[in-house]
Amino acid sequence: MVPEAGIFPAELTALRAAGLIAAAALVAYALIRRRSLRNVDVLILLAAGVGLAVVAGTEITDELLSAFSFEKGNGGRILGLAVFAIFILFILILRALSQAARNSRQLSAVLEGLAWEEFRQAGLPERFEGRVAILVPAYNEAESIAYVLDRMPEQVCGVPTTVLVVDDGSRDGTGEIAAEHGAAVARHVINRGGGAALRTGYRLMVESGADVVVTLDADGQHLPSEMERLVKPVLDGEVEVAHGSRVLGHADRNHFARELGIVFFNRVVSLITRTHVTDCSNGYRAVRTTVLPQLVLRQEQFHTSEFMIEAIKRGIPAKEVPVTVEQRLHGHSKKPAVVRYGVGFANAIVRTWLR
Repeated sequence: MVPEAGIFPAELTALRAAGLIAAAALVAYALIRRRSLRNVDVLILLAAGVGLAVVAGTEITDELLSAFSFEKGNGGRILGLAVFAIFILFILILRALSQAARNSRQLSAVLEGLAWEEFRQAGLPERFEGRVAILVPAYNEAESIAYVLDRMPEQVCGVPTTVLVVDDGSRDGTGEIAAEHGAAVARHVINRGGGAALRTGYRLMVESGADVVVTLDADGQHLPSEMERLVKPVLDGEVEVAHGSRVLGHADRNHFARELGIVFFNRVVSLITRTHVTDCSNGYRAVRTTVLPQLVLRQEQFHTSEFMIEAIKRGIPAKEVPVTVEQRLHGHSKKPAVVRYGVGFANAIVRTWLR
C-alpha cells in the first residue's frame, strides 16, 4: 500500500526524471573538473546538483512551498519555484559581480606594476623630481599627440615641466611618436581606459617625487597655454587641486545631448556634495602630488567626476578656474554613445559617493 504523502514522490514523472538527470550531470561535472575549478565553484556546483535532486526527487520542496503559501493548482508551485530560483540567481549574480570587480582591480594593479618597473628601469623617475609633471593619457592619438606635445610649456610659474604620456594600449604608434617629441612614455599592454591610464600616471609621479601633476587630454581639446591658470593657485598654496571649467571659461559647441548632460550632472554633483560645481566632466586639472595617495580612484573611463567627488569627500581644498575646451583635432571621440555615456557617468557618480 502506497502512502498518499511522504518524503519521496509516488510517481516519477518525465519532468522529475529530467531534473534528476540534470542534477547527476552537475555533480559529475563538479567531481570531474574539481582539479581545474576553484574550491568555491566546486561547492556551488555540488550544492546546485544536490538541491536540484531534492527538488526533483522528493516532496520536501512541496512542504517548503506550502509553508510560504504557494499551494498546488493554478501554477502556485511553479510561481514559488520561480521566486526561489530568482533569489538564488540574484545571489549568484552579486557574487559574479564581486569577483569581476576583484579581477579588474588585480589586473589594474598588474598593469600599474609593469608600467612602473619599465619606467624605473628606463631611468625616467629622476626627470620628474621636484617638477611640474604634465600627464597625458593617450589611446590611438597618433594624429594629435605631436601637435599637443609641441605646445607644452617648458616651465610653468617658474617651475620646469616634464611630460609623461601614458600610452593606454595604442596600436597606431602613439607611444613612439610621443617619445620622438620628447615625452617620457609609460605603457599599458592592453587598453583599459582613461581612468586606468591616469591612475598609472599618478602612481608614477608620486613615486618619482613630482611637485604638481597637471592632466590634460591628448586630442587637443585642452590648451597647454592655459596651464598656468591651474598650476598657480596650487603652487601658491591657495588650494591643493585646481579643476578646469569650460562653464567659467569657453567651450566649442558640442552635441546638444552632451551639453544638456553636463548641465544635469553638474547639478547632481553639486547637490550630493553640497558644493557648487560648474564642470564635473573636465579632465584638465592640476593637483599637488602629495594629495593623490588620499584619493580612492577606481573608474576605468568615467574618471573626471570621480576625482572631483573624492576630493570633496576628503575635504581637500579645491577651486575651479576658467579654461577653454576646443573641438578635438582629429578623429572621433573615444567616449561611448550618448545614452551609454550618460548611464556610465551616472553610475560613476553614485558609486563614488556611496563608497
